[in-house]
Amino acid sequence: MKIKFFLLTFFVLFARGCDFYSTSLWFFQPNGPKGETNPLTSILGFGWTGLVISNVILVGLIIYAFYYYSFKYKPKRLSSVPAKLTDFVSELYFNEKGKFYNILFRMPNNKKVLLAHSGYVLIRVLIIGSFLATIHNLCQFYDVHVYNTYREIVKRPLFVIYALIFFSTLYFMLKAWNKEYEFTKNNL
Repeated sequence: MKIKFFLLTFFVLFARGCDFYSTSLWFFQPNGPKGETNPLTSILGFGWTGLVISNVILVGLIIYAFYYYSFKYKPKRLSSVPAKLTDFVSELYFNEKGKFYNILFRMPNNKKVLLAHSGYVLIRVLIIGSFLATIHNLCQFYDVHVYNTYREIVKRPLFVIYALIFFSTLYFMLKAWNKEYEFTKNNL
């Protein structure tokens, strides 16, 4: 577990560094960060300093959550294992079966489970999202012909990037739940 923690922490820091480098190519142009799609810049108006500070805080929180998952988190012991994954997840987060749908709109009762699972999921999603943003920025900045053709086909690569981030979040969340479900079934 220690090797996986340090390896993924290294990859997330490397991926964020790549994203910062590729973003800096746009930020320090004579016309500034025109066309920057990061919501912190495009919606909230963050400049370079704001991006650095917010990313240090967010990446630090994600690494802490992953640290908690890797070294402190112990899967919850259940008296019996539910037959369905959704009931298992419902018991993990809300202490009772049949509340799986609450994940969409309620804060779980067991916040430590949420913290641990968030660490597992978000460190992986951040690596994927950072590399996607880096590829997008570099291809756009250096005017890569193949990428320009791709942009003509999809019209808004931002939507494709956000969709890939969304689906990777779902994938890794399901993977975390299944991993814990199998562990619980095998160790009851």
